[in-house]
Amino acid sequence: MNHRLTELRPAFAPLAAALARRHRLDPQDLEQDVWLRVFEHARAEGGLPRDLTSWLRALTLQECRPVTRTALEPPAIVPSAEEEALAAERRRAVRLALARLPGRCPELLTALAARPDLTYRQIARLLGMPQGSIGPTRSRCLACLRALLSGHRD
Repeated sequence: MNHRLTELRPAFAPLAAALARRHRLDPQDLEQDVWLRVFEHARAEGGLPRDLTSWLRALTLQECRPVTRTALEPPAIVPSAEEEALAAERRRAVRLALARLPGRCPELLTALAARPDLTYRQIARLLGMPQGSIGPTRSRCLACLRALLSGHRD
């Protein structure tokens, strides 16, 4: 190991441990990854940077970022063909049941589902309904939809 690196190693270990804790990483894994990158750099570049302390600190931070970014991102879940077919059948059943609902229920539930960010006041204006009737109408419509869907499954 390069003499300068041997001198820096005792000072580097606490930095690696602190960053590992902050980023919820294994300190030994982080330290090992950093030293691997140091040796790869030394081999590729024919040596190490002059300001080794700053470079080592920056390299350690770089090693933390990809790992934490990956750890925070949930893995993509790809549904199976069977799951996709079942989901399509559920959507079809809901659309059919929605069309069979009485009165303004199809219009109201479609508006609420299409724009969940709208307030009752905005929905009332959009549909020309009294704002105070949206909640009770919504409840009745959902009860009817549940009944139709539960009858669909039997």
